[in-house]
Amino acid sequence: MSTPQSDTPRLTVDYHDGRTDQAQTVGIWVSQGMLQLAGHGVLRQIPIHQVQWPEPAEPGVLIIKLPGGGILRTADKVAWDEWLQAQNLTPTKVVKNQQSWRWSLAATLLLLAICAASYVFALPANSG
Repeated sequence: MSTPQSDTPRLTVDYHDGRTDQAQTVGIWVSQGMLQLAGHGVLRQIPIHQVQWPEPAEPGVLIIKLPGGGILRTADKVAWDEWLQAQNLTPTKVVKNQQSWRWSLAATLLLLAICAASYVFALPANSG
């Protein structure tokens, strides 16, 4: 595992390994496509594509899910957003579209149009 360079932005988070109840404080950073974790007795590398990132607008404590049942937790949303931006881990376009009220409204209107068209054209005529 490579050691972090002094200019590599790190974020301090709580690490739960999924086997014990106790959280450990670790520093995290991204290097060569891997999420690096380092703390007292903890040294881990996880491929970045296997990490389940929280939604950008999620309120409260942010929970990052790791493969194998581990999680990272942080309550400092400002530091989290700054760290994500420094690591070039911006939200994907899909997540941005999921949180757009315009796309939600368009999807709702499309669903209502499909339901109305199904009612008018797909149901058999009432001959009674």
